Amino acid sequence: MPGTCSKRILVVDDEEVVRSLCARLLAPLGYIVEVAADGREALDRFIRQPFDLVLTDHRMPGDLDGLKLGQGVKRRSPTTHVILMTAFPAVDAAVEMLRMGAADYLIKPFAQEELISRVQSCLAERAAD
Repeated sequence: MPGTCSKRILVVDDEEVVRSLCARLLAPLGYIVEVAADGREALDRFIRQPFDLVLTDHRMPGDLDGLKLGQGVKRRSPTTHVILMTAFPAVDAAVEMLRMGAADYLIKPFAQEELISRVQSCLAERAAD
């Protein structure tokens, strides 16, 4: 229900177009959406104020890719959901993502409805915990 949600989402991707698309799709649903361009910036934001969900690209430049970011987030806040986005789908990568604590993953490019559905599903699951 738009306007009634206060769940915080952090979108992390080195591609500005992906960050802005995710924010444009999720903010009108009432989520508080912030964006970060890389894993280091994202972890700094998360340490300052945790998020309910981190939606992160798997492969990003720098020393903190999506998997490492997800691990850092889960260590600090085990109840925060992490969804990894990847343009390089492979079964072994998907298994590794889930083993490292990701709640779900999306293969880029993804349909708008798929993004919204996965985010809502993760946050509804968290509310039920």
